[in-house]
Amino acid sequence: MATPTAALVLDSPLGPLTVLSAPTGLTELRFGHAGQAVPAGDPHGAGPALVAWFAGALGALDGLPLAPDGTLFQRAVWDRLRAVPAGQTTTYGELARALGSVRKARAVGQASATNPLPIIVPCHRLVGRDDRLVGYTGGLEKKRWLLAHEGAPGFLVP
Repeated sequence: MATPTAALVLDSPLGPLTVLSAPTGLTELRFGHAGQAVPAGDPHGAGPALVAWFAGALGALDGLPLAPDGTLFQRAVWDRLRAVPAGQTTTYGELARALGSVRKARAVGQASATNPLPIIVPCHRLVGRDDRLVGYTGGLEKKRWLLAHEGAPGFLVP
């Protein structure tokens, strides 16, 4: 596990966000102020990238180095989520099929639920059958806002 060595708190349209970083990349993004016993800092440029993303530059997060802690399967799910383009969604079943087994839809859901880097690893792009909004770390209103911000069909602009 990469140990966080720097923390950044920034304001966003969704409220404060806390981003934790290790020397190898970003380790966590949390909604709200998360007290951390690490120095303030932004060694990987997450702050400017998030500000640009919230301003509409939807590719601004693509090049950030990531160092989340997770199993091989979780990291495969998170990598696949990063490949879903902004403004598009995919279902748990579709993502499981892309990983080689439609039977792993629930496991995809669990991996998404443990995603330590929401927004940056866009688990908000996962929807249930019939494009239903289901489960999101920050709550369904934040998920709806994120999808609308990205221009996903069927979601009103925030």
